[in-house]
Amino acid sequence: MENKNLWLYGIIAFTILFIASAIIFRVSNIEILPSQFYGALIGVVITAIITVFLLQGQTANEEKRERSIKVFEKKQDVYHDFLEKLKEIIKDGEITISAQGKNADLSGNVDELKDLLFQLGYIQMHTSEENTNKVFERVSKIIQLMNDFSSDGKDKQKFLPKFYASLSEQLFGIVSILKSDLYGIETNTIHKDRIEDLLRECDLFIDNEEFDKYEVQIYFWNELQKQLKLKGYDIQEKDFRQDVNEFYARARNRHRYYGILFSIYNTKENEKINFRIEIENNFYYGFVKPELKVDKPEITQIIQQVSENFKQTDWWYGWKFSDRHELDFWNLHSAEFERLKHPRKREQLVADIVNEIDMYIVKFKQIAEQNNL
Repeated sequence: MENKNLWLYGIIAFTILFIASAIIFRVSNIEILPSQFYGALIGVVITAIITVFLLQGQTANEEKRERSIKVFEKKQDVYHDFLEKLKEIIKDGEITISAQGKNADLSGNVDELKDLLFQLGYIQMHTSEENTNKVFERVSKIIQLMNDFSSDGKDKQKFLPKFYASLSEQLFGIVSILKSDLYGIETNTIHKDRIEDLLRECDLFIDNEEFDKYEVQIYFWNELQKQLKLKGYDIQEKDFRQDVNEFYARARNRHRYYGILFSIYNTKENEKINFRIEIENNFYYGFVKPELKVDKPEITQIIQQVSENFKQTDWWYGWKFSDRHELDFWNLHSAEFERLKHPRKREQLVADIVNEIDMYIVKFKQIAEQNNL
C-alpha cells in the first residue's frame, strides 16, 4: 500500500514540477497551458487506442499464422501416412479383408481395406470434397488393377510392364492431387505410355517356378537361328511352333527329332558336310550323314580329332550333348532353365551355346583344310 502511495505522490510531484518549469522558463504561456495539456492528453489517448488495435490485429494474425502452420504440418503427416499405408497394402499385391462369421479366426488377420478407408477418412478431414473423390477414384482403380493382375495367371509376365505403368499412373495422380493441395503447385504426371515404354526397356521379370514351356522352347529355336545367322551360317529360318506343340501333345510316340540343319563345308569332291542341332528330350548337335549308314572314315577321323566326345551312329558322323548347357525340354528340370526363362539371361545362354557349336565347326574346318578333305 505504501509503495502505491509513493508512485502516486511521485506522479503528482512530477506533474507539478513539469507545469512550474513550463511557466518559469516561459516554455508556454499560462493562458494556453490548459488547452495544450488537454490536447496532449487527447493525443496520448488516441495513440494508446490505435496501438491497442494494432497489437490486437498483430496478435490475431500471429495466431492465424501459427494455426495455419500447425494445420499444414498435420496435413503433411496425414498425407505421408496415407501414402505409407497405401504402399504397405499394395506391397503384397492384394487387399486383405478379415474373415467374417462365427468361426472366423481374426487373431492373425489384418483388415487392410478398413485401414485404407480410415486413411481416406483422415484425407477427407484435411482437404476438399473434390480432392477426396479424386483420391478415392484412383485408389479404387489401384485395387482393381491388383485384382486383375492376380487373376492373369501365367500371363503375368506378358502384362508386367502394362500393370506397373497403370499402377504408376494412378499413384503419381494421387501424389499430384495431394501436392497441389499442400503447396498449391500443379504438376503433370509422366504419361502412362512413356512409363510402359521405359519399363519394357527394363525387361521386368517375375521369378517363379512356373513358366510357359511352349514359349520357352519356341524362343530357344528362334534365338538359336538368329545367333547362328549372326555367326555367318546360311540358315533357312523355320517356324517351330507346330513342332513344339506336337512335341508336348502326347507322351507316347510323341513328335521329336526336329531341329536346324545347315551346311558348313564342301569337300574336294564337292560333297557338302552338314551340321545339325536336334532334340529328343535334350538338345544335341553334330555332323550328320546325308544318308543312312553312309561310311566316310576320313570325315569320322577328323571329327574325332575335334573331340572324342562325338559319337558315330547310322545317321551321324558324330553327335554329342552340349558341354555345359543341358536343356531337357521334356522333363524341364535342367538348371539352365533358370537362365532360359529369364528375359535378361536367355539371350546370353543361347549365345553361349552358339559359341560352343561354332568352336567345334571352326576346328573341324581347320583340320579338314589341313587334310585336303
